[in-house]
Amino acid sequence: MNDALLDIRAGPVARQYIERHGLTPTAVRAVTGAAGGPKWLILGSLDRWLFGDWLHGAGPTVELVGSSIGAWRFAMACSLNHPAGCITQLESAYIEQCYSAAPSRDEITQTTRGILDGCLDETVLKGVLEHPRLRLTAITARSRGPAATEGRLPLGMAGVAAATLNLIHRPWLGSLFERVLFQSPGSRIQVAADGIATRRVTLSRDNMADAIYASGSIPMLMAGVRDPAGAPRGCYRDGGIVDYHIDQPLIDDGVVLMPHFAGRVTPGWFDKWVQRNPRFTRRLLLVGPGPGLLARLPHGRVPDRHDFRRYAGHDDARIRDWRQAVGEGERFADAFAHAVDRQLLAARVRPLAMTH
Repeated sequence: MNDALLDIRAGPVARQYIERHGLTPTAVRAVTGAAGGPKWLILGSLDRWLFGDWLHGAGPTVELVGSSIGAWRFAMACSLNHPAGCITQLESAYIEQCYSAAPSRDEITQTTRGILDGCLDETVLKGVLEHPRLRLTAITARSRGPAATEGRLPLGMAGVAAATLNLIHRPWLGSLFERVLFQSPGSRIQVAADGIATRRVTLSRDNMADAIYASGSIPMLMAGVRDPAGAPRGCYRDGGIVDYHIDQPLIDDGVVLMPHFAGRVTPGWFDKWVQRNPRFTRRLLLVGPGPGLLARLPHGRVPDRHDFRRYAGHDDARIRDWRQAVGEGERFADAFAHAVDRQLLAARVRPLAMTH
């Protein structure tokens, strides 16, 4: 294994398990997918290995818990017949999205909605509802008060208010956003009492596309989703607002696996500026790109949402660099698969930041 390709971190329970037993498919009881837009492109090959090979087949239930693009990825993973192919289809459509010089909110909404709708084929829809092993949770944020508007000025002011409230006391964020979990039948993940109200809604054919899209609907850039079927009325937005990197207890046995694009867990989107440590990492195994892999990526970093502005007017260059990042992601996946197969993880794992 090339150590420089991987950054492996674990909470104490996960680390102890790996040191004693290695990592096996039956040990993983949850997989988390963070919000992060194009950053997920470094993870596509790892997703294909996990869901098309390693976790494919009989075994205990695995909870797939995602915000934003994490929910999109995991919906594809639930495909009954070809999860790897569905992940590839999403990856290709995502890379090839293009916009005008100054895209409106409607243009971005229509383009991104078209990407998702084109990937939600029958095997995905049926898999989310009936998969024998995988259970999807798509995290959304239901807007409250001034955050429920689409007017740019009041919505912008609500964002400033949310950042301020979160800075002072994270539970106060709940005055503007409510966590709504859209879940496959039978999902039973644990969510902390953190001052942000939580509702659960069962995923169905009537609400699935709306729910998964809402999970990635970035305020200001994209229109929120109004009144998904079977859910409380309101405007639903990006789940990363409340659960950016999924800092939740989720399960009480086994390991929570997090294929990630960073070396730390940031609880909510507004915590990017607070540097608030996560609370629930005891069972978490985080697998991210190491310095050797990052050095091979275009400009030495994973793709991100700002690339649309950096490459404005040069979509061919952006698409070329994003495809290069996907190619390097194959090295990342191969390195992790090798470490798992040869039981090399214990020698490489480092502690993961947590508060308790």
